[in-house]
Amino acid sequence: MIDDTAAATTLHSGRLTVCTYGGFAPICFKDAAGGLAGLDISFLARFAESEGLALDMIDRTFDGIWALPGMDVCDIAAAGITKLDSRYVGEAASWSDAYFQVNRSLLVRSAEQPIFDDHASLVGKKIVVTRGSTADIDAQTRYPDCTLQYVDEVAIGQPDPQAYVVTTLLANRDADAFGEGDVSNRYLRDTYGKDVEGDLALADIHPIDGPDETFSFVVRNASVGLLDQLNAFIAANKGSYASNAEA
Repeated sequence: MIDDTAAATTLHSGRLTVCTYGGFAPICFKDAAGGLAGLDISFLARFAESEGLALDMIDRTFDGIWALPGMDVCDIAAAGITKLDSRYVGEAASWSDAYFQVNRSLLVRSAEQPIFDDHASLVGKKIVVTRGSTADIDAQTRYPDCTLQYVDEVAIGQPDPQAYVVTTLLANRDADAFGEGDVSNRYLRDTYGKDVEGDLALADIHPIDGPDETFSFVVRNASVGLLDQLNAFIAANKGSYASNAEA
């Protein structure tokens, strides 16, 4: 249990403000009503409740979201973010402990899964990724002879960019693969496979080069006590983070 007597201060009194990106289902996404939902959101909602705080969500683009707590935009950035040396959070923010781990993968049309599993031979394929994501970083080195397309370019104005990439671009062969974490791509396969002729499959499931790809939050240092409280909550609850999701 979190010690209520040691409650953290926050950007706005009595409220926990979270910057997220609603395009990484099931980690964080927009539900049918347009609200933000997902594993990160549920986890932080439980944390906020344990601290006696109301939860406020701010939807931002993914690229650079890790810098926002240090700019006093929010208390926490949460969007399935992996701690990387290239992701500078500034002197006014800190990384939390890790709370989840994923691998890289490609979501493809089922009949083409063997082609994409042989990743070293891929040439001329169009792979969609989120700009600035680990999928973007990974694809640049793993698929050098393929063309990367970015969600913020190919799905402009779409209410659900992930659904559009899968049910329109992949289904119509305007793209060949969607680079996401394995948990996200399993969710997309199970949700939208019926909408794509021949169904969908995960291909080339692999760890990113370097350390394990784990998720962490970024916490505003001026929210005094918040990082310690969040790390204590992570230690006690990370085992149940994805208890309702297929690992």
